[in-house]
Amino acid sequence: MSKGARPGQNRFAGSQKRNRDYRITRIKDEVIPKLKAFAGKTSFDGVTPYSRFCAELYNDGLPVNEKKIGYRTLVQSTDYWALIGPIYYKHWDSDGNMESKKDKLVGKLAVQRADQLQAETDRLKKENEALRSALRSHGASPVTLPDTKHSDQGFMAKFDKTCRALKLVLDASDGMFSVDLHAVKISCAFHDLEPEEGLAPKELVEPFIEWMKAKEGAHGNG
Repeated sequence: MSKGARPGQNRFAGSQKRNRDYRITRIKDEVIPKLKAFAGKTSFDGVTPYSRFCAELYNDGLPVNEKKIGYRTLVQSTDYWALIGPIYYKHWDSDGNMESKKDKLVGKLAVQRADQLQAETDRLKKENEALRSALRSHGASPVTLPDTKHSDQGFMAKFDKTCRALKLVLDASDGMFSVDLHAVKISCAFHDLEPEEGLAPKELVEPFIEWMKAKEGAHGNG
């Protein structure tokens, strides 16, 4: 147990994570396939009856040692609603106020994740600017990727670590955010959230994409 932790604190946190991970897996494996099967065959008057139905699907056949989930939990949890919310807006929200409801979904999900993404991109920008400065002092071009054999290894390690952190954020978004290698930009699934250049300036995204291509090339050659 870490210094200063109260008895049972770490165990409780681990239990929470296990419970959340189990629910996410069950929603993906049990609820979502059944929801898609009901598309076009049933209707819902709003989010509440839809979430009640999702809760019934989740709780049906639930092992006795697992706690049942409530419909309010499905709506209020960012992790759970990120999985079932888009299905509702795609198949059942056709009553004329799609935009306002989509805004609520975006406000709850995308904005939170965009804040996290922005924090990572800000950190990436600082690391990248420091790296560029170091490379210029070594006589390297600021446009081309440096040869790691002749560049400052300390800055390259920081740059690699920052790119890995940003990629983890993108992967954790479950498709909400994606990297467009051809357009050289980071995009959001809801296009009305972003400017033409994407969620981050091109000069910031370009080194990250070059890093991704280099990693993919290395794996391919391996």
